[in-house]
This record gives sequence, C-alpha cells and structure tokens, in this order.
Amino acid sequence: MAKRRVLVCDPMDVAGLGLTDAFEVDYAPKITRDELLARVEAYDALVVRSRTKVDAEVIARGARLKVVARSGSGLDNVDVGAANARGVEVVSSPEALVEAVAELVIGLMLTLARGIPAADATLKAGGWDKERFVGVELKGKTLGIAGFGRIGRRVAEIARVIGMTVVTYDVVDVPQETLAALGCRMVDLDTLFASSDFITLHIPLTAETRRMVDARRLSLMRRTAFVINTSRGEVVDETALEQALRDGTIGGAALDVFETEPPRSKIAAAPNMIASPHMAGQTKDAQASSVAIVGAKLNQFFSGRLQQ
Repeated sequence: MAKRRVLVCDPMDVAGLGLTDAFEVDYAPKITRDELLARVEAYDALVVRSRTKVDAEVIARGARLKVVARSGSGLDNVDVGAANARGVEVVSSPEALVEAVAELVIGLMLTLARGIPAADATLKAGGWDKERFVGVELKGKTLGIAGFGRIGRRVAEIARVIGMTVVTYDVVDVPQETLAALGCRMVDLDTLFASSDFITLHIPLTAETRRMVDARRLSLMRRTAFVINTSRGEVVDETALEQALRDGTIGGAALDVFETEPPRSKIAAAPNMIASPHMAGQTKDAQASSVAIVGAKLNQFFSGRLQQ
C-alpha cells in the first residue's frame, strides 16, 4: 500500500508526531502561501500551527487531502466549513494547552495585582520606591471567567484554592453539578463584568464574539478591576481598552493576544498594561503534548479509529 503523504507546514518537532511507517512526511516550516497552493495537491494530510492559513482555496487545491491537523487550540486559521464541504476532517489538540494557559492566567493576575513589571523596572533603574507598590491580594477577590471550557474550568480550580470567589459565563449551559464541584456560579456577561475584581477571557472568535469587550462593557467594570485576555485578540476592542486604561476607568489589563499580531495599535504601551507575544501555550510540556496528540489523531484517522 502506498504511504500517506503528510506536509508539516509550521515549526514543530516532527519526530514528536509519532507517525507510523505508513506515512511519508515532508517538513516545510517556512512554506509560503503560494508554495502551499502549488504543493498541496500531492498530500493526504496537512499539519499546521497558527502561522499557516488553510483557507477554502488551499482545501480546494488539495485533491488528495483527507485531513488537516492543527497542533494547538483554535481553528481561526482553518476554514472548517470549506473542509467539511469537501469531506476533509479537521483535528486539533486543545487539551494539550490547558495547564500552560491556565498557569499563565494566574501568573498575569498576580503580576497585575502586585505591579511586578514596574517594580522590577524601577529597581533596575536604581530606584527603591517601596511605598509606590502597594498591591492587592487575590484571596477574597472575585474572579469572573468568561468562557467555561477546559481552560476556564482549570483556572477556576486554581483560583478556588487561592481563596477567590468565582463567577462564570458561557453561551453553553454548564451542568449544575460541574458548577457545584468547582464552587462557581453562572451569571450573565454584564453581571460578570460589573461584579468581578479580575476578569479572564476564554472566548472563541465568532461573528457574535468579535469585539464583545467594547466600551460599554468596559464601562461596567470597577475602577480597580483588571481584565486578562489569552483567548483571541479580536474579542477585545483595543481602541476602547486603551482609552479605558488611559482614563483610569479600569485598574489594568494583560493581553497575550491582539487584534493584529504583532500589534499595530498603541495598546501594548498603554498605562497599567502587561503585554506578551501570544505565548500562553508556549511551554515545552504543552508543545510536546500538542504535537503528540495531533500525531496520534492522524494515526487513528488513517486507521479508521479516530473518535472526536
């Protein structure tokens, strides 16, 4: 039997995919769109991260294409509708990133609460401005989690151990037993923004969620409250957020994702802003796990054992 041909389009540990001898793998981590369009017809599977865009045209050119495997979470860069229409399976590995993202969220909360970057910069510049850095504790504060999937639930678990009160919002009904086990209660989104000391976003990007955190929602927040986004940059209106930070109508923000990456707006330079380069899932542990999971799903798909 001829081997299944796989094209890996983004940087990753190809050996970590663990593909069997039934596959022939080509590694093109810097492949351009034009090159992909020219080559895709020769492959049964594509493996991508977030860089490569697998749009309708790419899928249409893939005469042999059976599956697109996205290492990581989020399928913004894959036209799932076009894939489904042509019978192309789409798999990903969001479960691999849960711990890495959840831990970064907690880290950003602590960093915001204690003003760590400013304190570090002041000391390295020769200052000793101890009185300036009076922070707050997480214990006893309310955490609002917008989006209560795998990552949101893991954040809730950690936050409850710290001693925080947790409220959550999701468009999907969450079983009462799940909420009870995590010590959380469900509220509507406006209530979450109005009642939380810290807000963390775990929202998929859809037409409905694009810029859902707008000027009106930001105006609901307490002046001492912080917002954190590690989901998708487009769910936040960066212009409105920058204005809220400059006006001091909210306490601060931490963004790991942006409307355009790298960001073109001035949001990263806004006061009381912590910015990081979309690194929430960037741990050695998560990346190895993510690659291994999509590799296992490719093995299962072509052997008829895939269960989504």
